[in-house]
Amino acid sequence: MSSFEPIRSVLKEVSKGSALTRKLSQARLQLEWEELVGQTIAKHSYPESIRYKKLYLVADNSIWLQQLMFLKPTILKAIHSIMPDLDVTDIVLYIGSIPEQRPEPHKISLTSSVPPTLPSAFATDLTKQLHSPGLQALLSQTITKALAQSPSPTPQE
Repeated sequence: MSSFEPIRSVLKEVSKGSALTRKLSQARLQLEWEELVGQTIAKHSYPESIRYKKLYLVADNSIWLQQLMFLKPTILKAIHSIMPDLDVTDIVLYIGSIPEQRPEPHKISLTSSVPPTLPSAFATDLTKQLHSPGLQALLSQTITKALAQSPSPTPQE
């Protein structure tokens, strides 16, 4: 006889390691970067992406690249303290340009200049557990839009 599992735990298990989960973690890390490493280090570095359990970190010059090399264990520890579910095991450093317009938590708005998409019933059902109606509506629209943009499989002849 099989037992039932709550949908929350099933969704958490299914989404583990998915591209959406990774992108959300990456965005959260970018938002909280200054708080995580401090204003001075954040001014000279930027967490560009997360791929294959590695954080790709941009430094604006070779001096900061060297400094960040020494701080890798400390940065990893700080990341795991605020995001324990994030499976990042290493930091890859490289020199590049730091984005001028960085995302700031207080400037992110749940409203958008893009006309809203009517969310599908599937997307609405997925977001029912969220307590914020604004976030629920935005995520439902985003899921609907993403599903609409997905290439449909072509039938094989």
